[in-house]
Amino acid sequence: MITYRDIEISLINGFIETGGLYSFITKEIRVTIGKNQPENYIEVIKYIIDYVVDSKPVISENQNIGYYSWLLQFRLNEDNCYDLYEANSDGSGFNQGCDTAISVVREQGEICWQQNLIPLFPNFNQSVVISDGVYEGKDIEGIRYDSPQDETGWYLITDDYNDDIKSLKMVHFYHVVFARPDILKYLALPFGYRFLMHHDNVKICKDDV
Repeated sequence: MITYRDIEISLINGFIETGGLYSFITKEIRVTIGKNQPENYIEVIKYIIDYVVDSKPVISENQNIGYYSWLLQFRLNEDNCYDLYEANSDGSGFNQGCDTAISVVREQGEICWQQNLIPLFPNFNQSVVISDGVYEGKDIEGIRYDSPQDETGWYLITDDYNDDIKSLKMVHFYHVVFARPDILKYLALPFGYRFLMHHDNVKICKDDV
C-alpha cells in the first residue's frame, strides 16, 4: 500500500484500489490489472485522485473522464465502488481496464522524448482539422498550430487536398483516433511541430512557417 494525497492505494486480488475517496465522491475506485506492471495502473489511479481532489466533481454511473489522449469511464460494481473501463480502440464501446490508455500515453510520450520534447496531449473534447483522404487511410502531413483550448491545433492533410481551404473539415479528435490509430502516437507533439508520413515512413520536424 502507498499513500498519495492522503488517499490509500492498494493492490488487492488483481485490482488497484483506492481507500479514502469515499469522502469526496461517496465511492472508492478500482482498476483491473491487465498486461502492464502495477505501477502503470497506480499512475492512472493517481491521475483520478488528482482530478477528484482538485475538482471535487459529482461522479455518476457511466460517466466518462479523459485520461490524457484516451477516454475512461466509471462503472458501478457489485461492491458499490467504481470500476474503470476504457474506450475500445475502434470506438465500438468500452472494456474493463485501462491497458489501451496506458499504451497510448506511453507511445505518445516516447515519440516526444525521442525528439527531446515535452508531450502536449490532445483530448477527446477537442477538434482536429482534416482534409479528404484522412479517414481513407492515406499518407498524412500533420502540422500543429497554437490554438484555443477547444482545438488540438492539428491540421491533417493528404494528397487529396485541393488547396481550397473551404474543403477542410473540423471534426472531433476521437473520430480521427478511431479511424486512424496509426497516427495517434504522433498527436502529442507540441505546437510548432509536424510529421510527414510517406509509405509507412514518418519524419518529424519543427515547422519552419
